[in-house]
Amino acid sequence: MTARNGGRRSSSRPYHDREQGSRDWRMLPCALAVWSAMLAEHLLFVHYADAIGNAIGDDRTMWPMIADRMPLIVAFVILIAALACGVAVRSYCRHRDRNARRHRYGRRHRRRSSLRRGSSLRPRFMPVDAMSLRCHVIVIVVAALCAFVIGGMTDMKQSGDPIATAIADGADTTVEVIATTSTPMATASLRDADCQTDIRVHGVTIDRIRLPSSLAVRVYATGSACRLRQGAAYRIAGTLRQPRFGTATAWLIVDDDPDAVTETTRPVWWRRAGTTMQESFIRVTRGLPEYGRVLVPGLTLGVLGQDVVMTPWTEESDTEPRAWSTGYADDVDEAYAQRLEDDFKQAGIMHLMAVSGSHFVLAAVFMRRLCARFLTPRWITAAGIVAAYAVLGTLVYPSDSVLRAAIMGMGGVACLLAGRRSQALAGLNWTVILSLLFDPSLARSYGFALSCTAVYGLVLFGGAVERFLRRFMPRVLADTMAVTVSAQILALPVQTMMNPQLPVLAVPANMLVAPFVAFATIAGLLSLCVAWAIPVVGYALAWGSCIGTLPIERCATLIGGSRFSVLPWTEGPVGALIVVLIETGVFLIMLTARSAIRRLTRMVMQRRSDGTHPSYDDPYEEGEPYRARYMERADVWWRETRAMLFERDVGDVQQ
Repeated sequence: MTARNGGRRSSSRPYHDREQGSRDWRMLPCALAVWSAMLAEHLLFVHYADAIGNAIGDDRTMWPMIADRMPLIVAFVILIAALACGVAVRSYCRHRDRNARRHRYGRRHRRRSSLRRGSSLRPRFMPVDAMSLRCHVIVIVVAALCAFVIGGMTDMKQSGDPIATAIADGADTTVEVIATTSTPMATASLRDADCQTDIRVHGVTIDRIRLPSSLAVRVYATGSACRLRQGAAYRIAGTLRQPRFGTATAWLIVDDDPDAVTETTRPVWWRRAGTTMQESFIRVTRGLPEYGRVLVPGLTLGVLGQDVVMTPWTEESDTEPRAWSTGYADDVDEAYAQRLEDDFKQAGIMHLMAVSGSHFVLAAVFMRRLCARFLTPRWITAAGIVAAYAVLGTLVYPSDSVLRAAIMGMGGVACLLAGRRSQALAGLNWTVILSLLFDPSLARSYGFALSCTAVYGLVLFGGAVERFLRRFMPRVLADTMAVTVSAQILALPVQTMMNPQLPVLAVPANMLVAPFVAFATIAGLLSLCVAWAIPVVGYALAWGSCIGTLPIERCATLIGGSRFSVLPWTEGPVGALIVVLIETGVFLIMLTARSAIRRLTRMVMQRRSDGTHPSYDDPYEEGEPYRARYMERADVWWRETRAMLFERDVGDVQQ
């Protein structure tokens, strides 16, 4: 169907007449500028940290002063940025009004002047597009400056922290910290420890001197010290150590001593309820087959079964834990679980074991349909979706992908409350900008980068890849393959930086497991919601999720265990750059081939045209050539086959 407007196609109309929110790319350069500025600032700070320390003195007396004044400095920078943006917008509006007046009142004079001189006039003022470009450049520069300043203040604050100072020389330091746990306990990645968790330190005592602190520290505990609950405040005695691997700022090693960990404040009621539901669900999954114990918690909570460490608490007193036991962790065969995890990574489907936007989409769709069933007002629907997001965020294990999905989902709720359609690209851009400004450490997080790049690929390239694949395969297969390919386009360079190998068979693996992921996830979430109250029903639902994970496990074992599943690649940024260059080259080759095929097809059709058909070189002609659907081609094939086998004349059957 050709859309025309006065003899012209719709795409030739002015931009403001055909603007669509789904094509809103305005904040994309701003998001890229913020991310790049924070990465560049951190690299410069790390490179010149010693020089800065020598300039201000070894005692670093200026670091706490800068940290205390950081909110004021950030507020001042944001104020300057707001003023600059305001000046840019005001200048743009004034220029647009001046252009409108000149266009309205100067048309007749310009026509007479051009006829009198016999040539077109050159505009003596800047066009609107150039003025708009100037405003965009100003906004991008201001955003990059804000990101650079905020990132620098954050790095300076962390470098002047007492914990960072204590481990700067690489020596172990015995300390006592007052902190709040931010993540549940998990199996330790350190061989000498039993469990690990992340804490946010509020104060540290070094050599009997108590100092304020605000760093995030990784805790490794052993034996009876593994009784840390998420959201509780503790007084922990241990040894500070410089990290040997990972992205943690510091390690706190806690020995097997009952007095090393003392709980000072219980978690809030909703956090205790979430922990109870998580542990009840994990206990239910322990009765599943081996693969179910590993995969069902991964699909539902975002943590594999062998990584879960639970602390039983007595029913009489919620503040007195029983002796720590590894009975639950031993129910999972560690060798089998590690082999299965490696197969998932090599098959390219490890992302299924992390909570992402699909979980939040399921929660939002359920709440929307429930509210639509009762014809509730729009604000009640928005409040219900926010409540569903809050419950889901409490139940699943915290991660950077959960944070990205929650913030982006809240943007969709704001659009719903305002009565506007949600815009995925604009929402993702604002999510990246706000997340990085509030937590600059996310700029260096691989989890956050993977989540954002995958969604960017889906939003930017999903439609084009889907339309391209539908020309060669059925609709269902094309849609499934388009999701995997478009998500891999931008996420693949980040994956090669994390693990220097290419998952060659990731696309067929994702296509094979796609029909079972939604069913297994929904069954797992339902089991999580009811296992704490009705364990029998929770166990039945967990079995349903286990049945859905069986094809996923078989696919991972078959594809991931093959020697052709991965291709060794170059490590570090060089490998990522090579991937980007290869993808760019493939894209340019496809564009060139497409242009050549179109030109050749147009030439052939023009030669075959006898004058009765419309000209194919019409610049305003739109539409697509007719292509028979899959069922139509199958019907024609069946009729011709039946005619050859049972009829005498094929033409009679085709009539």
